[in-house]
Amino acid sequence: MKTRKWWALAAAVLSITIISACGAKPTTNGAAQPEQPTAEQPTTEQPTTEQPNEEKPSDETTKSEQPTTDKGQETKSEKQEKSLDVFVSDDQLMELKSYKKTIQFSNDDEKYQSALQALKTSDNDKDIPLWEKIDFKSVKMDKGTLVLDIHIPEEGHLGAGGEAFALDALTKTLFQFDEVKAIDILVDGKSDESLMGHVTLKHPIKRP
Repeated sequence: MKTRKWWALAAAVLSITIISACGAKPTTNGAAQPEQPTAEQPTTEQPTTEQPNEEKPSDETTKSEQPTTDKGQETKSEKQEKSLDVFVSDDQLMELKSYKKTIQFSNDDEKYQSALQALKTSDNDKDIPLWEKIDFKSVKMDKGTLVLDIHIPEEGHLGAGGEAFALDALTKTLFQFDEVKAIDILVDGKSDESLMGHVTLKHPIKRP
């Protein structure tokens, strides 16, 4: 009887040992599982490598903008000025008068256009700009002769005295440019015998 009890006790101890050994294995496997997410942490550091690439375009854009400012400065430095005596008539169309006008220009074409536009204005409201209502369609220099193409609307016509004053005002103003040796005035592209029908129009009008 005692022998059977010992065998039964030994079998129970053996079974308990086996069960405890089997229960210990899952704990080791379970402890390894929480360590897996730590392998994903380095992925958060990858975006930091893109920062230098974003800064490069800004440097290039600032470099490309520099020449544009230089060009703007060159354009301003090329602007020239000239003081002219611009001729107009008194309010009674009895005499020519002049006033000082400073024109600004970047080239010869702009210089002549500015002078012609000055003939359409006056610094005194009582004086009459004889070319105020006449349109200057084009102006060009041809071997020392300044060729003007004009259009005279109905309200731009003057009497005999006004027409003579208009021609004198134009020639005295434009002959202040040394390179202008003669002036040829075309009316709507034609070399008319008279500007407004009263005074003979020469083609060209030469510097006196």
